[in-house]
Amino acid sequence: MRLVFWQVGLSPHQLPYIVKLLDDERVDEVVVVAEQAVSEERKKMGWSVENIPGLERCMVCVSPQDDVIESLLATRTKDSVHLFSGIRGFAFIFKCLKMSLAYPVKRALITERPNTFVNGFANAKPLWLHHIRFLLQDLKYAKRISYVFAIGSGAAAYWGRVNKSWKVFPFMYCVLPHADVEPARLSGPARFLFVGSLSPRKAPLTLVNAFAANVGDGGALTFVGDGKERPKVEAAVKKHGLEGRVSIAGFRPLTEVPRWLAQSDVLVLPSVYDGWGAVVNEALQMGLYVICSDACGASDLLRGDKRLGVVFKKGDEGGLASAMGHCMSHIEQIRGERQYRLRWADSHISGEVVARYMVDCLSGEVS
Repeated sequence: MRLVFWQVGLSPHQLPYIVKLLDDERVDEVVVVAEQAVSEERKKMGWSVENIPGLERCMVCVSPQDDVIESLLATRTKDSVHLFSGIRGFAFIFKCLKMSLAYPVKRALITERPNTFVNGFANAKPLWLHHIRFLLQDLKYAKRISYVFAIGSGAAAYWGRVNKSWKVFPFMYCVLPHADVEPARLSGPARFLFVGSLSPRKAPLTLVNAFAANVGDGGALTFVGDGKERPKVEAAVKKHGLEGRVSIAGFRPLTEVPRWLAQSDVLVLPSVYDGWGAVVNEALQMGLYVICSDACGASDLLRGDKRLGVVFKKGDEGGLASAMGHCMSHIEQIRGERQYRLRWADSHISGEVVARYMVDCLSGEVS
């Protein structure tokens, strides 16, 4: 089987499983095609693909001209599956998808659910309008697509309704484990960590208020990130008298995130919308307990195993406060289960596991 990935940029949230596909005897060639390696914006955030071991085994093609695209599409058409990152979300991907229609290849999508939020609030385009747009603009492509790898169960439910003929598989992003960073042996009150932009979509104010509701129970909260909500977060910290217990580290490159995770007990991701939330993967791979809103695709990882974390309803300050209070009162138990979470992550969300699952889906072993 030959697998060809069409992406807008090389992603450290997908390459960790892509490079493991060649470990499966059912796959003998992997090609990754991208409009650019890493965008300037993501470079500033610390994104890099230079440290992805195994990438040299794949054929990587960046900024291809049309003749190269045609050649990639014309090669091994009978046993190739071309996996596109959405349909119309990126001009480059859409162009390549349309070019592929001239070739008898199998096609798949790797996609999140449509984003129905702007600045953290529902906008004027709910899911049913996205569905109508699909029916008007993209229905003609549906019969040319065989599989959808939907990021999160919410995405799987949505895309399953859009077209009943597709084989829709719940899917996930994954990240490299930080084997070079050892989790610290922590003591004392619970240490909570938020990693991400301080934007309305990530709901940092909800987190401050929930933490304040447990002010008498000790604990510390660190924000790693920056954004337009920072002044409001700082004002809320002052209002609740939390200056000594809440710190804002500001923007830090992704390469520094493992160090912050290693020094924390609990990751909190209170987003009102998050297609996935790869920091949840990173936290679990570092052994952290996770509190996550149900608006994050990565909340799927926590359901059914209370030792991993807890999911609360988005925007529910009381529910988040209750979850944080539980952590404060059970912190020694949570610390004692860190090794369990490390083992779980290795056996459930590693690149090897995700790669094997994808090939099983494409081979008909997952219905």
